[in-house]
Amino acid sequence: MKKPITILVSIFLATTLFAHEYVLIAYNFFVKEGEKIELHLFVADGFNIQIERPIQKSITKKFEMFNENGTTNLLKNTTEGDLPILEMNVNFKGLGLIHMERDYAQITLPNEEFTDYLKVDNIENITIDSKNKQNQTERYTRYLKTLIQSNPKKNDDIYKTVVGQNFEIVLLKNPYTLNEGDWISAKVLFMGEPLQNKVITARNRNGNESSIYQFSRTDDEGICSFKLEREGDWFLHATHMIPAPDKVDADWESFWTTFSFGIRNND
Repeated sequence: MKKPITILVSIFLATTLFAHEYVLIAYNFFVKEGEKIELHLFVADGFNIQIERPIQKSITKKFEMFNENGTTNLLKNTTEGDLPILEMNVNFKGLGLIHMERDYAQITLPNEEFTDYLKVDNIENITIDSKNKQNQTERYTRYLKTLIQSNPKKNDDIYKTVVGQNFEIVLLKNPYTLNEGDWISAKVLFMGEPLQNKVITARNRNGNESSIYQFSRTDDEGICSFKLEREGDWFLHATHMIPAPDKVDADWESFWTTFSFGIRNND
């Protein structure tokens, strides 16, 4: 089996025009029963927050939580425009896995900007027709996950739940049992199948320290690995693109995925 290739990078994040991940970030990833989960939906260049999004029901296809009590439809209990997108009292022990799926949106870019965007987002499988077309039209969807830790439970495996997103990151280790300096692995699925040879990015922020990031390329089983260099907030993300199946209103179809969690050293 080919091993994942990981490149560790620890530098200040530079803002680019095309990096616009959506990421779910909890005010506190570590909560206890009776406390409140406060969850924010940010549009960000890495951890450089550009804007906070409210609940937009018309373009949110799914917003759910998995925990020891089963599955909760979070969208049903929200109001259009809620900011932050979720505030709820913790009524479970162990892990809470929250996921969101947003509906299609569309963008058109000149060829030069589109080519730059492919490079920035490590999209290596796409070649554009620059002779016959001046612009490229793309339709895209976003798939987000975040993991909350309530009172810890033994053998809690909710972290590795496959929720069925078209483009999905599945953690292979529980981050809340890990410490600074440990490694975490994840499997990347596209349409339910392991996505091979794909560059995945991990990002971290910790207090007032400069943000850092790493790259890892998935192996033959779709697995990537990252070293948890510091405590703090982490998220993994990637963008995958294919030719639009019908070519009616777009040239390309892209899929964006993020998975966020917190790290703190266990006593």
